[in-house]
Amino acid sequence: MDLTQKLFGSQRAVTIWVVSVVFAVVFPVYFSMMAASMDEGSGGSTGAKGQWQVEFVESDITSSETSSMSDGEQADFYFDLDAEEMIAYVEITVSCNDNDDPGPGFTDSVDASTDLSGVDGELQDETGSGSCNGDAIQFVIQVTPGYDGASYLASDVSKSDIEAQWDDQGAGRGEWMTSVTLDVSSPPTPLGGIVDDDEDVTVSWRAVTFTLSINAVAGEL
Repeated sequence: MDLTQKLFGSQRAVTIWVVSVVFAVVFPVYFSMMAASMDEGSGGSTGAKGQWQVEFVESDITSSETSSMSDGEQADFYFDLDAEEMIAYVEITVSCNDNDDPGPGFTDSVDASTDLSGVDGELQDETGSGSCNGDAIQFVIQVTPGYDGASYLASDVSKSDIEAQWDDQGAGRGEWMTSVTLDVSSPPTPLGGIVDDDEDVTVSWRAVTFTLSINAVAGEL
């Protein structure tokens, strides 16, 4: 008797094979459904409503660019931001240090403005002015609305509701541009020249990104 006759040569053998196939197909589906059902009733469920401890785990993406600028010159500074994590906000700092003028009253200054047309999302441009005494101007541009980084308790919501609340919707990715114009204020020398006619201007970016840590409060789910 060959192998085929042994395996399928009788009604009993055929029945055993059919039952084996049914068990092989049905059991994995059954256990998968049971696992999903158990997850719905556990603290790891994204759909179950209850009370949750929500915390933010932050990290920074930084960049800076320096340019030597003369009086009246405008320069554009760029920062390409491509973050995998959610973006909370971006700090832009324009700094310069006028340390070569004699006495007060002749401090150089800068005007700055952002151009966020190359950035995803509906973000508002900023403008400002400041003196070259270190950090002259700072802009803070919110990417995720309402973000302040403080942990909190969320009640009568699901985990997925919390994740949706802090989803930045892809905003903030792209090319951030800051335009800076330098105004040199310098007293004349006895020979008619000026003491200084340029400054090193630095634009720095700090993008604060975050991930969520969401844990069910004991006894609430």
